[in-house]
Amino acid sequence: MERTDISFQDYVQAVERVLSEWGQCKDELDIHFKNRDSDRALPLMKRAIELFEQFLIISNSLSPDKYCVKDCKIKPVNVEERLDFIVSRPKLFHSYKQLAELFAEQEKQFAKQVALNRAKNKRPD
Repeated sequence: MERTDISFQDYVQAVERVLSEWGQCKDELDIHFKNRDSDRALPLMKRAIELFEQFLIISNSLSPDKYCVKDCKIKPVNVEERLDFIVSRPKLFHSYKQLAELFAEQEKQFAKQVALNRAKNKRPD
């Protein structure tokens, strides 16, 4: 699996943009699911699923147009199975909670990767 030649900082910025959009979607989804309005939540869930897939690929320093979830090394446990559940039942509250959990888990993994990368760059050779 080849990494692209885009700088790590560009990936960090791309991740920040995706997480910002996720935050907005999450706020709206909270309201729709609180009101038990799964029909209005559906388009937002579809967008949030796309955002998670982008986040997963970008946070692995991969290009979204060349790679898929299976190519990622840094990912939550059982991500493929959990994502399959979410994609097959996007109107369920449980799917929303599972997606939010996936975002949180991947965000932790990404933060760890950023910290390791910074420590590696500070170390003298």
